[in-house]
Amino acid sequence: MKIQTENQLSGRATGAIFFAGFGALWILLSLFAKQRVNTASVSGVLVGLTLLLLAATRLIRQSKQWPRVPDDPGVGRAFGWINAVQWVTVAAVAFSFAKLHIDAYVMSAITAIVGLHLIPLARIFRYPAHYVAGTVLVGWSAASALFLPIESMQGTAALGTGIILWASATVTLVLAFQDARQSEEQLGVRDIKMDHAARRPSQ
Repeated sequence: MKIQTENQLSGRATGAIFFAGFGALWILLSLFAKQRVNTASVSGVLVGLTLLLLAATRLIRQSKQWPRVPDDPGVGRAFGWINAVQWVTVAAVAFSFAKLHIDAYVMSAITAIVGLHLIPLARIFRYPAHYVAGTVLVGWSAASALFLPIESMQGTAALGTGIILWASATVTLVLAFQDARQSEEQLGVRDIKMDHAARRPSQ
């Protein structure tokens, strides 16, 4: 994908930050459920999270080389609504599963909700990789609910979800750096800026 604006790269970095942060939370939930919370395990999660955040921060700095265009307010509103629906659904599922005494399946169900909310995000952000991440999360949700033993389902389901989110963050960052490098080689950042400035209306 050809990079033409700062928004494209900074948006990828922001998405990777969300995936990295929530992935870390899912992995910590898994450690808690499996009763494996200790200095070594928590340190490992923090190291992984730090590496992803450092890479995303570098991408944000690199994005400053490209011209920035005004953000589409419609995208922001759609993002807000999609996330609001996601969180309301998560709360409703957690409450109802507890009432029905089927808590073992709650992590798998929430994983499905997270995966499904990525599908409309892929469309509004025009980022097909979200379709892949969403599909993988929904598939993992079904597999964990159908095939994992009840006694270990919550912990293992949460671990898989965290790993998928971290993998998605990593892929997003790697592809963004590759796209940025290829765009620089094909056109050059200076040429991009000059072309953008030439298109601006005179004040």
